[in-house]
Amino acid sequence: MLFWIYLTLSLAGSGWIVYCSDVTGFFAGAGLFLLYTLLLFLAFFVLQVIAFAIVSLTFNADRPPATIHNFYRWMGFETTRLFTQILHIRVHIHGRERMPADEPYLMVCNHRSIFDPIVGLIWLKEYDLAYVSKQENYKIPFVGRYIVAIGCIPLDRENAKNAVRSIKQAAENIKTGYANYGIYPEGWENKTHDPLLPFRDGAFKIAKTAGCRVVISAIRNSDHIFRRAFTFRPIHIHMDILDSIPAEVVKAEKTKELSDRAFRIMGDFLTEHPADDWKLGRKG
Repeated sequence: MLFWIYLTLSLAGSGWIVYCSDVTGFFAGAGLFLLYTLLLFLAFFVLQVIAFAIVSLTFNADRPPATIHNFYRWMGFETTRLFTQILHIRVHIHGRERMPADEPYLMVCNHRSIFDPIVGLIWLKEYDLAYVSKQENYKIPFVGRYIVAIGCIPLDRENAKNAVRSIKQAAENIKTGYANYGIYPEGWENKTHDPLLPFRDGAFKIAKTAGCRVVISAIRNSDHIFRRAFTFRPIHIHMDILDSIPAEVVKAEKTKELSDRAFRIMGDFLTEHPADDWKLGRKG
């Protein structure tokens, strides 16, 4: 929404500037029009980022919000969506019918880029999704405050006691209906050519403790964003909802069994459907 608002204002503003200028010649006028449109749009974007930073300072990062549906969520999502539109990022969600409509869940996914949680947060926002995210993300200026404000939970990968506390908190939040959670069982961004890194079984303890459904998903192409962020060719990111394990099955299976099942489903899909810019773009 903001993209089109800012673009409309930029076009109108540059048109007015050119109209009021003593410019002769079609090409000179067109060149000036395009230049001012670009400059005005960039100015609006910079102002949006500044507003994002200022608003973040009003949130107390030591006090989780009473609800994830708040002004900070709207502000963060709109700013991020504007950023993705500028970079020509196109997100495609497949298998949405497998998402639980009115049932709590834990979502697991492979991890290719820092952009991965943004896909789930924005393009699946109607499913009340937040993330268990590595503790380092909460130290990012301004962004760290927003992560807390939308209900995400920090995970200290180096401290087992703190990690258990985060798992219990996520499970409790799922049970109370505060939010559903996404987590990356690999634990790290996969920078290899292998479909998946080994899973950390502890991620599935959230679902076992909460007694909720497990949604298995896979993301492709998100690691291409920062390689081609400023090219004119769109970047297509695909997120596939592969399976949804009922709560009763989650309760019956052991944590290791759940982990192995998710690893197999996710690994088989990624092996059969490797990320490919051109193919994904055409399919999308």
